[in-house]
Amino acid sequence: MKILYLGTAAYEGIPALFCNCRVCTASRAAGGRNLRSRSQALVDGRLLLDFPPDTVWHSRQFGLDWNMIGNCLITHSHSDHLYPEDIAMGRPDYCHGNRPMCYYAAEDGLRRIEREIACTGVPMQGRITAQLVVPFEPFEVDGYRILPLPADHVPATSPVFYAIEKEGKRLLYAHDTGEFGQPVWEALKAFGRFDLVSLDCTGGGQQGWRQNHMCLKTDREIAARMRREGLADRDTVFVANHFSHNGGCTHDELCAIAEKYHFVVAYDGLEIEF
Repeated sequence: MKILYLGTAAYEGIPALFCNCRVCTASRAAGGRNLRSRSQALVDGRLLLDFPPDTVWHSRQFGLDWNMIGNCLITHSHSDHLYPEDIAMGRPDYCHGNRPMCYYAAEDGLRRIEREIACTGVPMQGRITAQLVVPFEPFEVDGYRILPLPADHVPATSPVFYAIEKEGKRLLYAHDTGEFGQPVWEALKAFGRFDLVSLDCTGGGQQGWRQNHMCLKTDREIAARMRREGLADRDTVFVANHFSHNGGCTHDELCAIAEKYHFVVAYDGLEIEF
């Protein structure tokens, strides 16, 4: 299995629009991996994770093959993870010869997608479809076994994160969530050991981010418990992802901290095969 991080920032991006804080100023000056677009990832070149307003940019920047991509898992309905207006670009009058796309989302995200499809007034001819996901109810997509799990995030956005398995390889993509509840831990133990774990790190190097989002300290605690529970071992890759300038660190600064704890700090364009 392989994951490509297309975007790695929270809602504001880094540097954030209009902002002249220390992190944004330093990131502008340093450039490179310190510059972040809104979070999105791609598994094996075919399974998309989230649909932010930066999807058009990601498609061009990373040369996405839309003949391969036919399914997208939505974590929740905040606009940096679901920008339904751009979903309409898959309409048959806007786009030609494209593979149909199916979006999987919990309640609020599904409503927003369906509303966008309906308001176009154009028959979709199967080009854009949407399916409801329900926490703890697994489903299969394109050979992947997927388990949606309830996220500790704004309830009105119907937040979930995903455990994904194919051919014995397992990925946990857990963003826009705080600490996991006990039912989530039980579900993870039933799912099996993970090869790569991608954890929310909106709080960066700050302390105390445990609800709605996490920080590197909380990520380390999650990783330690996963090892104790047999959900991870020394071969498991742990990745910190989804960063805000409010986390207090540029990419370069966060790497210096995370290396001590054997965490990979994601950046736009990072690809990991596992």
